[in-house]
Amino acid sequence: MTVKIVKAKKYDVKSLENLIRDAIKDVGSDLKNKKTALLKPNIVIAAKPGSAIITHPAVVEALINVLEENGFEDIIIGEGPGVGADEARAFELSGYNKLAAKKNVKLINLNKAERTEIKWKYGTIKLPKIVLEADLYINLPKMKTHGQTAVTLAMKNQKGLLSRADKQKFHKLGLQEPLVELAKVVKPHLIIVDAIEGMEGEGPLNGKKKKACVLVIGTNQVETDMVCCDIMGIDHKKVEHIIEGIKQNIGPEVPDLTGDDIKEVRTKFKQANEKYGRFLNVYSWRNPYACSMCIDSFSLAVKSSIWSPKHWITFLPKFTYYAVLKHLYIIQGKHAEVPDVKGRVVCLGDCTKEIAEKNNLTHIEGCPPDSKNILEAL
Repeated sequence: MTVKIVKAKKYDVKSLENLIRDAIKDVGSDLKNKKTALLKPNIVIAAKPGSAIITHPAVVEALINVLEENGFEDIIIGEGPGVGADEARAFELSGYNKLAAKKNVKLINLNKAERTEIKWKYGTIKLPKIVLEADLYINLPKMKTHGQTAVTLAMKNQKGLLSRADKQKFHKLGLQEPLVELAKVVKPHLIIVDAIEGMEGEGPLNGKKKKACVLVIGTNQVETDMVCCDIMGIDHKKVEHIIEGIKQNIGPEVPDLTGDDIKEVRTKFKQANEKYGRFLNVYSWRNPYACSMCIDSFSLAVKSSIWSPKHWITFLPKFTYYAVLKHLYIIQGKHAEVPDVKGRVVCLGDCTKEIAEKNNLTHIEGCPPDSKNILEAL
């Protein structure tokens, strides 16, 4: 197991192609006698390539070129966008539809892919058949911080392989431990982390762009994620799913590094607030049993209201009143707790229905709630 750190300042396909070609050799990944490849970027929602939310398509294009050089005949890009995301728009806005057409490769929505049922710690899990059968499965995450798991890297990126039902189940199980169990049953042959531009703060969707100017390339999820944490200035021993992966021998305690000196590329990423996400006086309380798409649906609903004239009189004045003059607290997920605060508390998503009824609080149904329900409830 080896991880290579490669300096890369911009999303230039030709230069990235050269860097990736050399790195694959240096980490000992074998491309010989293989014909099919499944490339799994992070396309969690509809976002533009330069948003720092998704894996930039230039990285994937460069990789496709390298694979074609090595005789791969069947290259597939596959991703299952987050629960509640506009899947068709996600592939279009991200540039992946355009990339697939340009390179004449398949682009598959893994949320709709044929699945194979396999055993794991919690019984059975249904995984895309195409991932399990590919000669080469490559995990292509984006380097980002995360409000629930501290970071979202290779291990977290595999959540996109799951069916909608299993994604929801993950959060009800607590998220961190299931990530470790998933890493046991699905092991990528190669990992390429897009950290040319990452995201810090309120990731994975609402943080700020952070330039790290590197690619991190490895063959082991835990080891690669450890190196990424070091680059981000984050102690991997405080990232629950990484340290648990080490304890369960999924990855080494000390990574084997090659390439550029980590001291030269280390750049401090601001982490998300551990207790809550905040916009003005609107607080979203953290809960390990809550799906990030739940609060993200809230954010998207508020953003959409800005562009809809019908909400300028009915919704925006009320929201502004709470966001600026008062306080609005959002709780979500299984086992949510009502904060001991002064202000309006809103229970978001189906998991909070019981607590809303018990405490006579506003409840917004859905898994995740849609924009219409959110705006009407507020």
